Amino acid sequence: MGILYLFFTFYTHLANSGKIIILCWIPSHVNIRGNERADTAAKSALSLPITNMKLPACELIPCVSKFCLDEWQDIWDCCKGNKLHTHCLTVKHSKNMSCYDSVLLNRLRIGHSRLTHSYLLYGDGPPTCQSCGIPLTVKHILVECSNLRAIREKHFTVSSVTDLFKSIDNHTIINFMKETHFYHQL
Repeated sequence: MGILYLFFTFYTHLANSGKIIILCWIPSHVNIRGNERADTAAKSALSLPITNMKLPACELIPCVSKFCLDEWQDIWDCCKGNKLHTHCLTVKHSKNMSCYDSVLLNRLRIGHSRLTHSYLLYGDGPPTCQSCGIPLTVKHILVECSNLRAIREKHFTVSSVTDLFKSIDNHTIINFMKETHFYHQL
């Protein structure tokens, strides 16, 4: 599902429920060191002559990937006031993981997911764990829910979400999510 489709779906839902929605433009590249450097480099490249040099993608892609990761890290390092910065100090990219799995792991790291936080968009109450009857949170799924204890112990034994991401392999966490059937819900 495309991002625009999701945007218009949520927009329509909120507008139809009487919410007033104001959209404002935010200049994303202003005063962001990495973005301004990228803009400057891109503009300076416009004056270079076009060449017919053939460069295999297998040589170019790793260089571009490293450059992008370094730029992303520079931008992230400037976000120390962001509450999400405390959950993850370094930007990571795993080549042996699907895009969906990477997004899922990031959602788990920050403790925000569609399942646990979409109620905020709809003005509903927070979801509750069907087994425990307490608020359903990412932390509850990963380390607290007594109904998931047996599955959890097959994959890992930790006492906190921080310990989970410090000591457990990402694929193990993904396998746990699949076995608990939360994999496609988050």
